[in-house]
Amino acid sequence: HVQQYQHKGERVWWHQGQDGRTTWRRYGGVTKFLAVLAALACLAGATVAADPPATWSESFEPYAVGTQLHGQAGWKGWDGDVAWGALVSDATVHGGGKAVAIAGDSDLVHEFNATAGCWTFSAWQYVPADFSGTSYFILLSEYHDGGGYSWSSQVSFDAGSGRVHSYDDGAELALVRGRWVPIRVEIDLDNDVQRFLYDGQLLCEKSWTNGVSWGGALAISALDLYANGASPIYYDDLALEPRLSLPPPIITPNGGT
Repeated sequence: HVQQYQHKGERVWWHQGQDGRTTWRRYGGVTKFLAVLAALACLAGATVAADPPATWSESFEPYAVGTQLHGQAGWKGWDGDVAWGALVSDATVHGGGKAVAIAGDSDLVHEFNATAGCWTFSAWQYVPADFSGTSYFILLSEYHDGGGYSWSSQVSFDAGSGRVHSYDDGAELALVRGRWVPIRVEIDLDNDVQRFLYDGQLLCEKSWTNGVSWGGALAISALDLYANGASPIYYDDLALEPRLSLPPPIITPNGGT
């Protein structure tokens, strides 16, 4: 059957076959040569000398306050459109003196090239006390400007309900406002599993390739910080780093439900 995902008012379609895993989308992307390099570098614990990168970090310190991030250091608006970019801010920061504000039309993307092994994606997020709207943190296993796309992790931060919500599995936690909160996504591409932790609590554990869009790739292809018309929330000190294995599962009595 056919499913649809709504993104900025645009419908993105995919088709599931009888096995529930056949996904229709347009393909493009890196060559097999770059994919092999990424896998070898991951196993060796090295950084891939290719664009987009595997191991990566961002503090926002090199940019001037008020700078449009689109076109800088691999950042861009969704589908390569500057209209969906975001601005550097000093309104609130976690480390150093700058962060990024995700607000209004912001739909900020950074691509990666991790194709094997275990990884941790980490970020710090600040939701102001007066936050309004619903904003999203998204990781994709496939991303190419203009399509196709495959969503693996999609978490919303909803001011109205006061909840943090994980898509397709329905797990939720209470939204934290007025302080910096750690986000950590532990990803095992070899075993097709991910864990999403919010403020030290386990929100969900599920498949990476079937986390949101079924039939995704065993790859970490992109981060998408999507404001969805909401008021500003802030991110700082982001990183994608390899690890030897995933740590043991975290059991939190008041964790995701």
